[in-house]
Amino acid sequence: MPFTLRLATFNIENLFTRFDFDAFLAGPDSREARYLPPIVQFLGQYGDGDLSRFDTFRRLVESASVAQDDDKRQHTALSLAATDAHAIALQEVDGVHALSRFLQAYYAKLGEPAYRHQVLHEANDPRGIDVAMIARDDWPFYSRSHQDLTPAWLDDTESGRDLLERYPRARDRAGQLRNQRIFRRDCLEVQFDRGPVTVFNCHFKSMGGGREKTMGMRQLEAATVREIITRKFDHPATALWCVAGDLNDYTQLIKVFADGTEEVRPQDESGVDPLLEDGFGINLLETLPETDRWTHYYAWDRQKTQLDYLIASPALARKMVGSPRIIRGGMPYRVPNTDDLARWPRIGWDRPKASDHCPVIAEFRI
Repeated sequence: MPFTLRLATFNIENLFTRFDFDAFLAGPDSREARYLPPIVQFLGQYGDGDLSRFDTFRRLVESASVAQDDDKRQHTALSLAATDAHAIALQEVDGVHALSRFLQAYYAKLGEPAYRHQVLHEANDPRGIDVAMIARDDWPFYSRSHQDLTPAWLDDTESGRDLLERYPRARDRAGQLRNQRIFRRDCLEVQFDRGPVTVFNCHFKSMGGGREKTMGMRQLEAATVREIITRKFDHPATALWCVAGDLNDYTQLIKVFADGTEEVRPQDESGVDPLLEDGFGINLLETLPETDRWTHYYAWDRQKTQLDYLIASPALARKMVGSPRIIRGGMPYRVPNTDDLARWPRIGWDRPKASDHCPVIAEFRI
């Protein structure tokens, strides 16, 4: 029997159920301090070895964090509801308990259909952020983690070695990793019980440290996902699969100038190339106008980019109904040229916001 699948991906930005006081010890200019709630960073430094007022300070920090996070999570829930998806690939989730608590405390209050099926495999990220999959009652699935794959696994087949030869950056990075794990988080494979559709949920290496310097790691992750798909399906082009997630790289950028004008700048190379080269996978957002493909805004360089992807097999791409949608109601007002967007209540200039990423959704008739 034919059926419709609405599939989404969403980086929900630091869905934590913890607060790391060690970030204070590292100092205000440290990388760790970047992950403190912004309001907390202006409460003044606590230190000098005096612990007599620590409990008072902790309560102050907790109050500030709760006030800020409550709005943020409500906005996140509204963005999830706006997708109306049967299944959603999520990134930056602290743990399965954090996910369940969020769905019960925030999403359930919206009165939308519940996401009863939830899976998260604790993986490789040192911050403890993982990828997860949630699905509605009538969409049960099987899951598999690929977090333990190493370059030796990729080098074990002719197709894997060929990928490394085609992508020198990936090959060099594989040589540096040796027996270390490839995926910075995981590649979570989900196969739905209802029909022959497989989703690979990924969150590739960030561009922290520079896009050029880190591109090899993302190309290695992308090549590994491609090899997973190649080994799983006898004919990948005709199988029904999709790579979903925050792949942390772009094939074009939209530069926004001070006068508000925009310029589309195609990129010669990207960390997602192994998944798109020679038509292996189809970036579904390429069906949209070039200036409408962005899912993330980087204020420092005033550029909009697509970091969040639904990359479908050619067979699945042909089954897409209409065009994919990008949900931007949770984006802050500082994003240029978005005055026409309807935002969720209490969205701020920079915060609160649903996330620094937009959900992406596509519908398929299977």
